[in-house]
Amino acid sequence: MIDQTSSMLYHIDNLNTENERISYQMASGKILDQGSDDAMLHARVISLEDDLRVTEGLKLQIEKTRALNDTADTNIAETKMSLESIKIDLLKSLNDGMDRSDKLALATNLRGIRENLVDRVNVEVDGEYLFTGSVTTKPTLQKDKNFDQNGQVDFGGDGFLRKIAVQPGSYRDRGVTAYDVSFYTASSATSGDSGFTFEDGERIIDDNGNEWKLNNAKDQLQQYDHNGKLTDPIEQIAITGNTAEAEATSTSQAVRATYTLDIPSSPSGRLFEAKHNYFDDLNIIINALEGNATLLDGTKGDVIQNDLVDASLQKGLDQTSKQYDATNIGHGKLGGRNNVFEVSYDKILTQETHYNILIQETGGADLAKLAMESKSLEMTYQALYSTIAKMNQLSLMNYLK
Repeated sequence: MIDQTSSMLYHIDNLNTENERISYQMASGKILDQGSDDAMLHARVISLEDDLRVTEGLKLQIEKTRALNDTADTNIAETKMSLESIKIDLLKSLNDGMDRSDKLALATNLRGIRENLVDRVNVEVDGEYLFTGSVTTKPTLQKDKNFDQNGQVDFGGDGFLRKIAVQPGSYRDRGVTAYDVSFYTASSATSGDSGFTFEDGERIIDDNGNEWKLNNAKDQLQQYDHNGKLTDPIEQIAITGNTAEAEATSTSQAVRATYTLDIPSSPSGRLFEAKHNYFDDLNIIINALEGNATLLDGTKGDVIQNDLVDASLQKGLDQTSKQYDATNIGHGKLGGRNNVFEVSYDKILTQETHYNILIQETGGADLAKLAMESKSLEMTYQALYSTIAKMNQLSLMNYLK
């Protein structure tokens, strides 16, 4: 009787263990409770779950990038609309029927548009400035402390784009910088070209995004790295010629100094561009509409005659057209880069689905099979308890006899 009782308890214990397994698998949907249940299967499931977590992280990052790209796209579109408005006002200003009071009204309108342009280029989303380059926590544009007098707006970023992972170990450039939105290329040259000329105040950028600046003596153009420091060892190109700056008078506009250099033939294929800040042009345009020349520091100079006003406005119209074209090209670049992330997002969604399926197929419980096992277990429990009851009955009868 003791042996039979021990045997029954042993079977009940096994059934309880099996019940726990089935209950866990039905509740969790997973085959494994402990890794030791099947070490090889556990390792495979863990590997798939790691891949899924990486994919979900990439998905979240790309979703954020898409949101930022959509905002950038909207703001560049609005920037182009503002530039179109400036062109329309400048065409009006060149009409013979426009007198000084009409031009003053246009100047007031352009001041408002300029504020909108600064806001568009300075757009910030979730703590990130979209057009600032590599350091997105820095404001893209900074107004000078005397902005109301000199209209100076400086770009505080760089030409390096943020790189965003679209697959493990695979990165793509995100967005564009202010160089593509509020600057236009005044001149350019490639390796081996001679006579590359740029104006004082223009920013020289090579095809890798590095900026080149004049040294203190203004006889060398020197390369700076992505941290804004001189490259080590120093890489520089000698200035071969320059013209002096000239301050504005009542008969002319201020003329900035210009510099000329020859681009070395090595390394081959290198591109240099002189990026011109359109806000400098817009300041001159506004001053001209108000009837004044513009000094080198951006402040108003002497009152100028109508013919010089018109000459400044015509030049401003040409510059605004250049800026519109440059911004439009930048918009196209943004669209191309945005499309990369759209395609990558679709791929990530597919990967996420596949990993979930693989995890389910590899480590997921077969609910139909578990239902059958649960029913079989229930019947086994009933049979065992029925046997135990009958054995107890027989034992009692034997005892009574």
